[in-house]
Amino acid sequence: MNIAFIGGGNMATALISGLYKSNPDTKIHVADPNPEVKQRLEAQFPLTCFADATDAIDEMDMIVLAVKPQILPLVLKQIGKRVSDQQLVISIVAGITVKQISDGIDAAAAIIRTMPNTPALLGLGITGLYADDLCSEQQKSQARQLMSAAGETVWLQDESLIDVVTGVSGSGPAYFFYLIEAMRKAGTRLGLPPDVAAKLALHTAYGASAMAVKSNVDVSELRQRVTSKGGTTQAALESLKNSGFEALVDAAVSAATERGRELSAPVTPASGEQK
Repeated sequence: MNIAFIGGGNMATALISGLYKSNPDTKIHVADPNPEVKQRLEAQFPLTCFADATDAIDEMDMIVLAVKPQILPLVLKQIGKRVSDQQLVISIVAGITVKQISDGIDAAAAIIRTMPNTPALLGLGITGLYADDLCSEQQKSQARQLMSAAGETVWLQDESLIDVVTGVSGSGPAYFFYLIEAMRKAGTRLGLPPDVAAKLALHTAYGASAMAVKSNVDVSELRQRVTSKGGTTQAALESLKNSGFEALVDAAVSAATERGRELSAPVTPASGEQK
């Protein structure tokens, strides 16, 4: 595959790293005006960096939009007339719809919208994908191969559900980090040395997540298996339930989902070049 990344940030770097591990023959261009990004990427990978996005996309099979939402209008203004019908455009830009991207491109190019999450930086992410009607099965397969370089993938038939993916998994890692913080603080308040409380919270989260992912048992059953009647875990879970824990999580996911929809509103091009 020949792939052009517009933007050389953390998520683009994670995908590039995964691609070279799975397919060393991949030809990759990266467009980023930051000289430090160029130096870092070209020192780490056998790719070519460009300051101008229009130079990076020529003769590439796929164009991956990996910039911030407020930068995208400027990027589309730069490359919109250069994209061809044969190229596949893949967006990892939060909140920006397929139509918004299509409106900025002159060609009838196929577009796939995705929502990865930050564990992709470790190859442990999960990405939701939505393809427009112009996408062929081969192009869908190429997009899945690209995003699989950073972890698992799931396809969606309704684009509006990408915003729910944002609420559940896109923003989701922060919820778990917040829980780990809270567990650490509680342990410290109750007398544990801070470093001990931190290690206990971190490894409990790590072990429980790995157990849930690798087990063929539903998480509800796993929870029940560690909850003895009248025991310490039951006391803790009843406290969470009585405090409205499920409602709080539902509200958090809903808030992130709604914010994702708000980001789909028209955006004003940022001044200067894309970053």
